[in-house]
Amino acid sequence: MLKNTLSIMLFHPLRLAILLFISTFFCACNGLGQHPEESGILENISNEFLAKKLIDKALILDVRTPDETQLGIIEGATIINLYDDDFENKIQLMEKSNPIVVYCASGGRSSQAAAILTEHGFMEVYNLEGGLYGWQNAGFPITEAKNDLTSVKMTEEELRALMQNEEIVLIDFYAPWCAPCKKMAPIIDRIEEEYASRVSVERVDVAANPSLGKSFNISSIPVFAIYHDGKEIWRNTGLTEKYLLESKLENLLK
Repeated sequence: MLKNTLSIMLFHPLRLAILLFISTFFCACNGLGQHPEESGILENISNEFLAKKLIDKALILDVRTPDETQLGIIEGATIINLYDDDFENKIQLMEKSNPIVVYCASGGRSSQAAAILTEHGFMEVYNLEGGLYGWQNAGFPITEAKNDLTSVKMTEEELRALMQNEEIVLIDFYAPWCAPCKKMAPIIDRIEEEYASRVSVERVDVAANPSLGKSFNISSIPVFAIYHDGKEIWRNTGLTEKYLLESKLENLLK
């Protein structure tokens, strides 16, 4: 009896130690297999990497102040000031699955902004090392920032009244700091001119009218929506070919 009792006392600590070792081993292995996909990729990149690998496929985000951006930006960049009170609201309007390269003057603010982007679920975020200073010093070009879009305040009631009064309405939901919106602006201008007597073209700045963005379920920009007799019949998000917009309008005008 004494022998059995001693055996149990000796065996239990040994068994416990073995179990602890096994559980620790498997936990470590499981940890090695995990990937931080939920927070996205966060990586510092060089000027050369941006110019050769990402410049044509990533959204370039300039987080400097308006005074700074007036002196020049990387061509095609979207501008959202990190110090804006609604910075986090504005970034929610960008497509989270697309790669994003963030830059500032020298790299400090863009690091903060990149961290915020990953926290908000952006899947592929890059920070440009050295910022715009480094970009220029490496011999890469910048362009003057221009904002040709004007913001108009309006209420939901005013917009819906307009949609009811006009048979066919094309609405461009945009923001002044949005690079894809700026790229689409000349296309929308041409459509407005070509369809002047048949289609009403309206531009809604969701940055100046955030309540309209919410009411019309605008989660990213630009958004182009076509309404017929007050009812939405089609919408598209992002860069949109002119012929696609025209084909949708022509179908209604037949």
